[in-house]
Amino acid sequence: MKHFVFSIFYLLFAIGSISAESRLDSLLIELDNTLLNEKEYTIQKEAYINKYKQQLDKQNINDENKYLIYQNLSKEYEAFVFDSAYLYSQKAIDIAQKLGNKNWLHQSKIQMARIQAKAGIFTRAIEILNAINSKELTKDQLIDYYYTYADSYIYWLEYQNGFDIQNLIEKRRNYQDSLLQAVETNTYEHAINYGTRYIEINDFKNAERVLFPYFSNVKPDTRNYAILTSIFAYFYEQKGDREQQKIYLAMSAIADIRASVKENTSLRTLAVLLFEEGDVKRANNYIKKSLDDANFYNARLRNIQTSRLLPIIDKAYQLDREYQQDKLRTLLIIVSLLSCILLVAIYFVVKQVRRLSKAKNEIEQINSRLSILNEDLKIANENQNHTNLSLAEANRIKEQFIGSFLEICTQYIDKLDAFKITVNRKIKAGQTNEILKMTSASEDSVRELKELYTNFDNAFLNIYPNFVEEFNKLLRQEERYAVNNEKILNQELRVFALIRLGITDSNKIATFLHYTLRTIYNYRSKVKSKVLNQEIDFEEAIRHISTPKS
Repeated sequence: MKHFVFSIFYLLFAIGSISAESRLDSLLIELDNTLLNEKEYTIQKEAYINKYKQQLDKQNINDENKYLIYQNLSKEYEAFVFDSAYLYSQKAIDIAQKLGNKNWLHQSKIQMARIQAKAGIFTRAIEILNAINSKELTKDQLIDYYYTYADSYIYWLEYQNGFDIQNLIEKRRNYQDSLLQAVETNTYEHAINYGTRYIEINDFKNAERVLFPYFSNVKPDTRNYAILTSIFAYFYEQKGDREQQKIYLAMSAIADIRASVKENTSLRTLAVLLFEEGDVKRANNYIKKSLDDANFYNARLRNIQTSRLLPIIDKAYQLDREYQQDKLRTLLIIVSLLSCILLVAIYFVVKQVRRLSKAKNEIEQINSRLSILNEDLKIANENQNHTNLSLAEANRIKEQFIGSFLEICTQYIDKLDAFKITVNRKIKAGQTNEILKMTSASEDSVRELKELYTNFDNAFLNIYPNFVEEFNKLLRQEERYAVNNEKILNQELRVFALIRLGITDSNKIATFLHYTLRTIYNYRSKVKSKVLNQEIDFEEAIRHISTPKS
């Protein structure tokens, strides 16, 4: 259980640390941007002050109104420009004395004392306050009186910086005690003074009780907001929470810049903390800005405080800058060497790429030639296959024709033998007239010729059973021949059947078919006129009619 509780606590602490770091980073970026726009805030402040000054230029303005304007100008310049604040405070004192208004005179003298204290003229500030009869002050003036006393000793303590400070601490505490008795609860003065006292005695619980509820009542980007957040920074400093201290110092510095408060401490304190943590560049920017503010305000206290720190931080910044420059030079040398190596590598890579490109082109050319050769080989193989098929078909046709004509020849030999026996018998019987009659009859020759054509048609259509259909495809629709199942060809088809068998000589065709040569020519011309496409070589197309595939 203890381990579990410790783990939860550690986790919450880690989350809080990460959140604080993130918030600080955001605030520092915001502070940097605010510094870039500082001139705009200064211009706005001067424009606001000029409105009071313009009232002084009006005619017939009485001394009472002048006093009020001088007093307001003195307050506006109090944390802006010391010389102007002193000038208008003195003018207010002069008019109050002229008018014999003790109330205004006390108010102006308290204001003058506060200006002198901020400028580092502590003894003069105390002298002015000592000369005021506190019994004649109003309640608000009394609070302001004690507040100025306490602040004067605080500034004096800052100037002494640890030297003979015990007496100053006691006097400051006495006036702070008087101030605490005079302020009312639920006021800004009550919160910051009681809160500061509790922080000084390490009573953080009561400090939180007093300070934190009042935080939301203060308007951001005002001098009061800058003071309150600087007290919060002091609170976390005493608690040892450095991260939160920097957060509230950044918030206070931002409010100082936006409110054009040149008499400030938060930015300088933040610069010291960042310097100690190694953020030298930002610390150098902040300390120089603090010195610029001190010079602008023209107060020796802030000028001296900042001037003590500036050489230390500036020297560290210069050393860090030199280190960064040395580091940059080293990196530049390394980058230069790497660049040279890279250029050499690129040269060899480009060279190798060119070689590879050249080799690739050569390979592509070889592949192209191989592709052409492969295409040629493919065509040759196709032609070879076609030739083989043609040869196979021719061989098959020859075999079938040889078989058919061997059969026909056998039949004619048998007929011839039978005829010889008949003639021999007729001669022996002295029947010469019968022999003459047998040999002179033309009917037998016609019958024999018809039988020959029938055998030829039968044999041819057995080899090319689709010859007529394929033949018709080459002719116009109206000129096509009738297809029958009797395996008989007409005279015209028989002529082209012989052409399909390779007999293209008209004389041989005429001899075989017992037609005249002119008849054969007429048949060939007649059929060619029926062709569907006159541009083709008709007889060549006939010779390519093949047997159907099995």
